[in-house]
Amino acid sequence: MAYEPKDGDIAIFKEKDKKNPKGPDWRGRALIDGKEKEIALWIKGDSGTMLAGQIKPKFVPNYKAVQEAVQYASAPQRDDLEDSIPF
Repeated sequence: MAYEPKDGDIAIFKEKDKKNPKGPDWRGRALIDGKEKEIALWIKGDSGTMLAGQIKPKFVPNYKAVQEAVQYASAPQRDDLEDSIPF
């Protein structure tokens, strides 16, 4: 049986391959009010004893917008348009 998160559950993991020095040191997910959220935490303080961070809605890519942009960019360009302004 797979793990089923309950409302209020949170899971956070240390970033192993941190590529961006300004990126979070810890990442995770939480279930709040039935909606999945992303969590990002940074180590703060002189001795690294504090974690500060954000909770935001889960990122869902807009594949339709990306697909439309690709179609527009790959569409043949029209050469029959005039460059002059008629007024």
